[in-house]
Amino acid sequence: MKFKSIVGASILAASMIGSAYASPVYVGSWEVDNGPDWGTVPLAYTGQEAAALLFGGVASDYVISTVDSSVADINYSNWVSTWGGACNGVSPCGTIVADDFAISTNGQYVNPGDTSSYVRDWANGSQFTNYAFRVDANDVPEPASIAILALGLACLSLSRRAKR
Repeated sequence: MKFKSIVGASILAASMIGSAYASPVYVGSWEVDNGPDWGTVPLAYTGQEAAALLFGGVASDYVISTVDSSVADINYSNWVSTWGGACNGVSPCGTIVADDFAISTNGQYVNPGDTSSYVRDWANGSQFTNYAFRVDANDVPEPASIAILALGLACLSLSRRAKR
């Protein structure tokens, strides 16, 4: 009977083994032109920095997508506006870049070629929407660690009892 209990506990523990990776969670979206007006000399933000500004935390907590709010569609990219435009003067105009990309002048959106994912300039309208997903480190152990520890303690207890 003891053997069956140990085998059963082992199977249960093995079935609980899983990754400790925290999957991204959708937290919200913003349109590039929701940011401050370009004429105020605003800061230049990467998509990750804009997400941290809008939803809290730090830039490395986020991944960004230009597709939609589905985790399956994350493309690690974001829409930006480029100071001076990047589409030969045709407006509205936005560019898709990596979610950690920005060109700035001393951190500001002030000179031709500077980019920002949160500024009211060339990228106007809902077609220039960025979707933010938070990815937190998983500080809580996954269930498998606890199950394996419990199984080990149970085996130790049974072996001590068998010696008596």
